[in-house]
Amino acid sequence: MKRAFAFAALAAGFQLAALAQDYPSKTVSLVVPAAPGGPSDVLARALSDKLHASIGQDVVVENRGGANGTIGVASVVRSAPDGHAVLFSVDGPITTIPALMTGISYDASKDLMPVAVIGDGGDVVLAVPAASPAKNARELAELLRKDPAAANYVSSGAGFPSHIVGELYKREGRFDAQHVAVRGAGAAMGELLSGRYSFSFPPASVAAPQAKAGKIRVLAVAAEKRNVLFPDTPTFTESGYPAIAPPGYWIATYVPAATPAASVKKLASATQEATRSDDFAKLLKLQGMVATDMSPEQMQARVQKETAFWKKTVRELDIKME
Repeated sequence: MKRAFAFAALAAGFQLAALAQDYPSKTVSLVVPAAPGGPSDVLARALSDKLHASIGQDVVVENRGGANGTIGVASVVRSAPDGHAVLFSVDGPITTIPALMTGISYDASKDLMPVAVIGDGGDVVLAVPAASPAKNARELAELLRKDPAAANYVSSGAGFPSHIVGELYKREGRFDAQHVAVRGAGAAMGELLSGRYSFSFPPASVAAPQAKAGKIRVLAVAAEKRNVLFPDTPTFTESGYPAIAPPGYWIATYVPAATPAASVKKLASATQEATRSDDFAKLLKLQGMVATDMSPEQMQARVQKETAFWKKTVRELDIKME
């Protein structure tokens, strides 16, 4: 019996090795756990064209949204570990949402193998309507403390970075404000532009055109360093709030954990070559992001570190999915 098991394991190993040598042997699917048309979807479609030219197989984009991205992630976790189903995801379903939701069927740090970072540094920023008298993050906090009944903010959804960072700002700024969640960053920006809200935390890419048009003012960047779209805007640390430096928004690719290392290496090399191209770099900049080279091991360490950060922050702020 033991010999039979050993033989089966050996045969499976040879099969995986053969698959890795022939990879890719069929169409590769980039699974985006979000609806079509969003930032990650746009980048995924640009990457699919470049990968097709590089690896010699068709690369298609599959949108599998729902349940805050967890449905799409779970579908890749359950797929065959041969590198032909590739998760193309923002960090939320990997590091943030698991800190907020119970009953998730996967553990990204164990069930997925990171392949390559697509873009890094897509931060949320503190934005106020153009009519707001506040010129910086401290001034805004002081104004909100003086009139708590009128203080409110709008986010792109309960549990999203715009919500969690909003609660962090309330705690560190020592003021209270009513939170209103809407569906999506675009809807949240529309509400901010209406003048009915004191502030919001939109992604830098969503805030940039409105700031350029003079419709909003960006007071601070919620990240460890300044954002490429707002090089003259200070971080919260520079503004006197060092505790508001959450991990930046990033997009990366992943495959099932048991995928052969040779296949992961080949896919990572082709992906990094694509993200370094000038035209892809321009697309990233429109999202307030830059290309970053990280090894799968470095990415795995980052996933674990950021998951721990969000779990700790959510617990301290007592944030629940609404």
